[in-house]
Amino acid sequence: MIKDLAPFPFKAKVAGWMLFIAGLILGTLFAFFNLVINFPVLAIFSSFLEEKYFTVFTTNVTDELTLLLILGGMFLVVFSKDHLEENSQESSEKLFEIRAQSMFKALYYNTILLFFSIIFVFGQGFFWVMILNLLSVFVLYLVILAIKKRGTTKI
Repeated sequence: MIKDLAPFPFKAKVAGWMLFIAGLILGTLFAFFNLVINFPVLAIFSSFLEEKYFTVFTTNVTDELTLLLILGGMFLVVFSKDHLEENSQESSEKLFEIRAQSMFKALYYNTILLFFSIIFVFGQGFFWVMILNLLSVFVLYLVILAIKKRGTTKI
């Protein structure tokens, strides 16, 4: 069943890196230069000043846009074909196995990090740890995949 999920073409990986870098730049501008992008949004639930359901209001969307760019970029990078996969069916099957093992290990290690974070991090720091946790699975996966691919002599 999982093999039915075809990865995106290699070109999507390039687009993913571009989105990721754009997200990092936007996040830097937001964090260090107080960039504000106000935009009307539909909120299913909002508890900013008072609890509201299914309402439209104008708010600063810079942090949401930053996370969407970074997460979308990492998603495309992780789920796009490698340049070696574009041409060879044999290498594609071998790389699929390496990808599956890498994702399993990334989830495993990320869960351990999450357990330690829940036990030892509190307050506002815990909020930031949870935000970073959105990205840590992708980052761990890419690191583990790179190590595994380097250890494989020929994919």
